[in-house]
Amino acid sequence: MSGPHVVIAGGGLAAVRTAQALRDLGHRGRVTLVSEESDEPYDRPPLSKECLLGTRGADDIRLAAPDEYARQDIRLVLGRAVAGLNLCTRTLTLTDGGEIGYDRLVVATGARPRRLPSLPDSGRVHYLRTAADSRRLAGALTAGARVAVIGAGFIGLEVACAARLRGCRVTVVEAAAQPMAPIIGAEPAAWLRRRHSERGLEFRCGTTVDESEERPDALVLFLGDGTVVETDVVVVGVGIVRDTAWLADAGLETHHGLVCDETGRTSAADVFGAGDVVCRHTAGQCRPIGHWTAASDSAAKAAAALLGVPPTDLGEDGFFWSDQADLRLQFAGAASPTATATVVSGDFDSGRFVVHYTDGDRLTGVFAANAPRDFLRGRLALRSAPRQVRT
Repeated sequence: MSGPHVVIAGGGLAAVRTAQALRDLGHRGRVTLVSEESDEPYDRPPLSKECLLGTRGADDIRLAAPDEYARQDIRLVLGRAVAGLNLCTRTLTLTDGGEIGYDRLVVATGARPRRLPSLPDSGRVHYLRTAADSRRLAGALTAGARVAVIGAGFIGLEVACAARLRGCRVTVVEAAAQPMAPIIGAEPAAWLRRRHSERGLEFRCGTTVDESEERPDALVLFLGDGTVVETDVVVVGVGIVRDTAWLADAGLETHHGLVCDETGRTSAADVFGAGDVVCRHTAGQCRPIGHWTAASDSAAKAAAALLGVPPTDLGEDGFFWSDQADLRLQFAGAASPTATATVVSGDFDSGRFVVHYTDGDRLTGVFAANAPRDFLRGRLALRSAPRQVRT
């Protein structure tokens, strides 16, 4: 085979989509994907929903059929994490002491959950990133168990809903005034809280976990508002951390992630970035990549840049979705604190509606609950609106 040897560090969505895009674009050189996990690459969104409920198993969430890697001549190196990088020799060092050389490197190592220092290193405390994490958590979500979910973002609420469906007693602790308020704004967030409260979730908003104490029969959480939560299981969903120390040590530019331009190029000519590990620096702004769609889009762009192929304009708009029990939530764009939120279709009472966010007369964001068709129309209108200056 001809062409440069491309090594992709990472085993998630961005890594697999990069490898597939390289082959789709005609790359005939070697492609090696290095993942710290022993499982073949899989999709992560089901880990906080269907996998906890037992409606999807390991075979259902694979990102590619087992024979596809062989068919596309993509070599998988599993169970071996990257520990270091030498830009001069174009070599990756692995945690087991091995080395892999490359001609081109794509960093797609994703991110890990942010840990809370106020919680102990305990079997009662769960951080959700891997399939193994999801399996361990599923085993703890037994009927009647007291579950505390720290963080009311979309991951936290998905886990909370799954736990409630499994018969757990669930308390959600959130630093913001309402769940998902920093993303969707105050009024939609207040509706979301009411909706979930009606289905049995208890919320403690506007507070944090200041201290904790593990006792034989419970983990006790002491909150900043002076209240106490006794729980059997704690699930933490308070954001992510990008591991960039090894990249910075190698001489690559890092900030909130691996710094890349819009095409995925880094500060080194032969190194590219894709997925959650990346932050883009454009027009004086730093924009970390997040969510499933953006990670997939960034992989396609990185593959095109690596091969010198003009990228397709994928029209990234911050789209994400979240399935929370009987709710399908969809969002695109941005809802700044000064934006005006207007229900343009349906209503809060029915639980089926679309909200448009406007800044002056400019559409900046769209949020929908159980209204996929109307959301699509709003998303198309958002894409045709004047470009938003991100802050």
